[in-house]
Amino acid sequence: EARELAHGLQRLASDLTGREAELLRLAETLEQRVAERTAELSSLNVQLEAMALGDALTGLANRRRFNDELDEAVHRAVEQGLPLSLLMLDVDHFKTINDAHGHPAGDAVLVWLAQVASSQVRGTDLLARTGGEEFAVLAIDTPADEARALAERLRQAIQTRGPVSVGRVAIPVTVSVGVASIEYLGDEMLLMATETIAAKLVADADAALYRAKQRGRNRVQSA
Repeated sequence: EARELAHGLQRLASDLTGREAELLRLAETLEQRVAERTAELSSLNVQLEAMALGDALTGLANRRRFNDELDEAVHRAVEQGLPLSLLMLDVDHFKTINDAHGHPAGDAVLVWLAQVASSQVRGTDLLARTGGEEFAVLAIDTPADEARALAERLRQAIQTRGPVSVGRVAIPVTVSVGVASIEYLGDEMLLMATETIAAKLVADADAALYRAKQRGRNRVQSA
């Protein structure tokens, strides 16, 4: 009876040891799956954030990211007394391009323009697509004269690297550009809210763009 009891205890101990090992394996597997799922969710969050802040057609920053970056840039310019410039670009006669060649051709023009513009802006600049055929360049630490030179460089590059080949059609592309800058912040402006200054900068650049179109398009106009 003693031997049978001892054998029974040995079998029970062996069984418990085996179950413990199995539980450890299950725990390790579960931990690995949790880690993998966490990594997948993290990757998806990064992709979703990129999609939320990027333009699906051109791959540039979208309007939401532009607005966020603009507010931060204006706050930094006011706080540190640094210059800040904004360029607003609009494709000339874009509706005519869509009407004559179709919206796929218009999309091809926008993608091409984004690539050309990306090759001209600096690493510190933010290039964004802010509307249908509208683009913006947020030029950090850039005074008005440098901003105008950048705008002219962009305009010339877009004009000289065209036309855009879409199937059997060659589409000439030009842009009009409006430029506005913050260089000196007087006492009154220092008391204004960041959002107010940002809105004024956008309005000034937009008004300059409108004047460029009024004066014949394919030109740069400063606020």
